[in-house]
Amino acid sequence: MTEQQMRVLIIDDEPGLLFSLSAFLEDEGYEVEATSSGEDALHLLTNATFDAVIIDIRLPGKNGNEVMLEALRSGCQTRFLIHTGSSDYQIPQTLASFGVTNEDIFLKPLVDLEILSQALTNRLRQNIHCRAA
Repeated sequence: MTEQQMRVLIIDDEPGLLFSLSAFLEDEGYEVEATSSGEDALHLLTNATFDAVIIDIRLPGKNGNEVMLEALRSGCQTRFLIHTGSSDYQIPQTLASFGVTNEDIFLKPLVDLEILSQALTNRLRQNIHCRAA
């Protein structure tokens, strides 16, 4: 990890997964913010700076696709990491046009959370950030 902690936003409506993923990433040295709501996530993305975002697709209210699209259209430049249980998930063309790729999809349950940690490290090296306006 670098001298400055990497800030990560996790968006997932499964409390157990949200807790375990947050705890794992904090143990890995990341500064973590977590929420279970797409609407809360958009508020956080508007008012705080994050180096990476891990997002579930199936969320109550605004789903993950809607949250990513709204954030990206408002200037968020990060490539989101999609953490989904939907094995047949396809990236919509609207998100693909912002650079979201199949490499950004991670299927639940991940047996080894180190895979997400490594993907986050790669995002840090790319120096891509989602910053508040």
